[in-house]
Amino acid sequence: MHVTSLVAGALLLGASHATITIVVTATTTICPVPSPTRTCDTSPESSVASTPTEPSSAYSSSTAAASSTVIARAYPADIVDRLRDSTMDKLKTYLQGQPSNRGCTLENVSVRREWSDLSVAEREQYIAAVKCLQSTSPKSPKHLVPGARSRFDDFVATHINQTNSIHGTANFLSWHRYYVWTYEKALREECGYSGFQPYWNWDRYAADPANSPLFNGNASSMSGNSENGGCVTSGPFSSLQVNLGPGFSLAYRPRCLKRDISKSQAAQTTADKTYALITRSRDIASFQDTMQAVPGVHAGGHFTIGGDPGSDIYASPGDPVFYLHHAMIDRVWWIWQMQDLPSRLTQVAGSVAGSGRPGTGNDLVDLGVNAPAVAINDLLDTMGGLDGQMCYIYL
Repeated sequence: MHVTSLVAGALLLGASHATITIVVTATTTICPVPSPTRTCDTSPESSVASTPTEPSSAYSSSTAAASSTVIARAYPADIVDRLRDSTMDKLKTYLQGQPSNRGCTLENVSVRREWSDLSVAEREQYIAAVKCLQSTSPKSPKHLVPGARSRFDDFVATHINQTNSIHGTANFLSWHRYYVWTYEKALREECGYSGFQPYWNWDRYAADPANSPLFNGNASSMSGNSENGGCVTSGPFSSLQVNLGPGFSLAYRPRCLKRDISKSQAAQTTADKTYALITRSRDIASFQDTMQAVPGVHAGGHFTIGGDPGSDIYASPGDPVFYLHHAMIDRVWWIWQMQDLPSRLTQVAGSVAGSGRPGTGNDLVDLGVNAPAVAINDLLDTMGGLDGQMCYIYL
């Protein structure tokens, strides 16, 4: 393991709106995409599907309608998916009682979907947008981030600069929510991406992550694994040059992408563990502390990827799958929030890095050249945060 992975082990302890076409009612039976070999999943236990079905064209749009009653998933719904689906009525009731005055509704909300629920064409469009960001000139001043060579590197540099103040802190969840949302915004506004940020449902691939649609190395994957500790040689990011890091270095240190995809680490991210995290955490303090514990789903996802920069707590966004992992982190937080919206849309806990002061909703989240500084309070609600600019939910 790279030396910065050891640091990570310690530290990990501590958009525009569009009409949608896929929505759910809480009582709907959730089925995979229709297939002669698949039936509806009604079992109460989590499962990891080994043979997904490609999403049909009827469900291939990233922009969906909030009035449909059936969700198309490429894998059987796991226990966390079913909790999400059953909780949507709470969200609808909450919105009816306190309608947003910022223009975000279930009729125009953006919908983030799991990687394998996207069509092949949608995955390839997302990949093309990421590669566009990797070939666009950086905004970071040369004297501050001498190693940055692209807009993609701007995001990596921001994470490196702030790593020690955004983990094990009151702003961990809100900072990364804003970070992923801003990355999605850059893909859409700077690189013409028409979809929304996909997430990685850890449980789907936990039994064999290296051979999953996310990591199998084909043209619609996020590239494959390394062999014998070498460079990633398969998939669309096989020629990716990692420029920043290792560790907190902002110097230009070009090297290839490496991964060490791990089944044992993936076992820390199965749906039973995520479900327990959501249902047993009674307040935001216990939720975020459990999420960041080692072992735990946050660390487990990062170390499922492994390699360089994937296992480096500072430079890990240099592996583009980082954003799918942290979209899942955000999804889990969102589902937890939905269990008690009146209370959980305002909860902030933990300390401010470098001080003993408790964090508050008035503390600022600053993403440097990528986005203006905003208060944590503006990031707590995905349906109306940032004065209505933040308007999304997850399938």
